[in-house]
Amino acid sequence: VLTLVEPQSSGIGGGAFLLHWDGAHVTALDGRETAPAAVDETLFLKPDGEPMDFQQAVVGGRSVGVPGTVKMLEQAHRQYGTLPWRDLLLPAIRLAEDGFEISPRLHGLLASDPSLRDNPPAAAFYYRPDGTPWPVGHRLRNPALAQLLRNIAENGSAAFYRGANAQALVRQVNEHHNPGTLSLSDLEVYAPRQRDPLCNLWQQRYQVCGFP
Repeated sequence: VLTLVEPQSSGIGGGAFLLHWDGAHVTALDGRETAPAAVDETLFLKPDGEPMDFQQAVVGGRSVGVPGTVKMLEQAHRQYGTLPWRDLLLPAIRLAEDGFEISPRLHGLLASDPSLRDNPPAAAFYYRPDGTPWPVGHRLRNPALAQLLRNIAENGSAAFYRGANAQALVRQVNEHHNPGTLSLSDLEVYAPRQRDPLCNLWQQRYQVCGFP
């Protein structure tokens, strides 16, 4: 759902952490992005060897890592889940089909964003033809996302990391005017990791755990 309603911060195109408590033990699943295999130490340097400024470095495909959220959630469900995987995606599918009302925060961020209008698919989705963002309260529907989530519900993470979606991801990243180096192989081999949580005793009473 955050993929749809909070695209500025969250989503299946990025990474995530998950802490799980089963009543006795805490486990940590790491689904953060990894660097594409072709990345090296020159990624954010200009031709003269000087570092790029923030906008040069972050906008476009150059800063895109291999997304980990979907595989991590699938692993969490495989290890700990009880409800059917398909059922867990239904609320997000319905919301993408029916739409949600643009919040004041999302509207403000779209209005002030310096680069999103330069991306034709994003511009067509988030902005009106005159270049202004859709107003607060406008109902934004995303049938393409609904279809992708439906495929993931039926076929698991393979629907995201292989086939047509994987090809579209790689094409969008690598054909941007500030291109990255994401490959189909990067998507195929990505694997979430299980890590040891960081835990400590607080006030001699509570065991507090966080992500390592």
